Amino acid sequence: MAETFSVTELIIPGTYIRVQSEGLIRAGGVSSGNIGIVGTARKRQLDVNGQPAVDGEGNPLFDNSIYGSTVVLSDFATAQARFGTYDPYRNASGAVVGTLHLVRSLQLIYENGGRTVFARALPTNQATRNDFAAAFAELLKDDINIVIAPELSQTDALAVFGPLLEAAENDGKDLIAVVGADVNLTQLSTFLAGVPNNDRLILTTPGIVGFDSATAADVNLPGSYTAAAVAGLLSSLAPQVSPTNKPLPGVTKLVQRFSYGETKQLVGGRVMVLEERQGSGRVVRGITTDTGAFKQVTTRRITDAAKAGIRQASEPFIGRLNNARVRGALRSAIASFLDAMVADEALIKYTLEVTATRDDEIAGRAIVNAVIQPTFSIDFIAVTLVLQ
Repeated sequence: MAETFSVTELIIPGTYIRVQSEGLIRAGGVSSGNIGIVGTARKRQLDVNGQPAVDGEGNPLFDNSIYGSTVVLSDFATAQARFGTYDPYRNASGAVVGTLHLVRSLQLIYENGGRTVFARALPTNQATRNDFAAAFAELLKDDINIVIAPELSQTDALAVFGPLLEAAENDGKDLIAVVGADVNLTQLSTFLAGVPNNDRLILTTPGIVGFDSATAADVNLPGSYTAAAVAGLLSSLAPQVSPTNKPLPGVTKLVQRFSYGETKQLVGGRVMVLEERQGSGRVVRGITTDTGAFKQVTTRRITDAAKAGIRQASEPFIGRLNNARVRGALRSAIASFLDAMVADEALIKYTLEVTATRDDEIAGRAIVNAVIQPTFSIDFIAVTLVLQ
């Protein structure tokens, strides 16, 4: 029989057992580093012998099954097998000729620590801003935390991600977008004036030197590709771990190096700048483009992790009794998750209460009030040296 009963319905003698399991409900793990990416790709069809297929006139045939669906990836070899290889980025004279950007971006993600990636491929003749927006709208249905589109220009990326971030947050999905950019130092003030104020956006520069497997040579990549490397780094870090001063393991050289004064202006202008130091590209300071409370990337990511955990702990209680016993169990479920965040040093401490007035009970509301204190990182060390 069911593990519940109503006392008013007891007619036949026997033992009736009600199991109240709310006290065992706890939040599971929440993701914080899953990457969502959209880009152009093309894969050759294979014949029955496993060789590249051609039509009757000898023209190559391509596999259209790679389009229109989301693929979950955990390594670069799988990415190549699913989407094919990329073409050379530049020709012998240095002109940009590459048109297949998804797999190149995935290479940078995995070289810099990326783990789980949700990827959607676009054909090269259907890669407009609207096509990217539609593809990212599909990615929102998956468990992603960081979004990038390295082949889009800064202007197009901001146009796609601005509405996407807002819509996702309104739907209860918390994302961070990483956009790469190139800086013309003769127009630095103009560049900084165009930096948006968005607590879910990271703008990073400069471009990086990457290995082009299509030509077996290093190639200068524009700043837009830096987004893939930075996203890979963020994916490898726990929410409370700052990217400040962290090396990007897959980046050894930068296309552009800034002076101290230029770096100071860029960082002060809310740009995540990379510098070339100790044999690798490093993040100078891990910041978003926000001018308010979420300047630090870690503050944004810790808050998002807390929101995700509270949602996950709370949702099993929807539809259950709104009384003191169940609200106490709800509090315990949320507290268990926040305790884990304290143990992980993502939070310093928190306070939590779950209440409901009689009017709240009638309206079906349980009120949760939580005050959390996120952990911050050391960005500056001020030393006073006294000589005697």
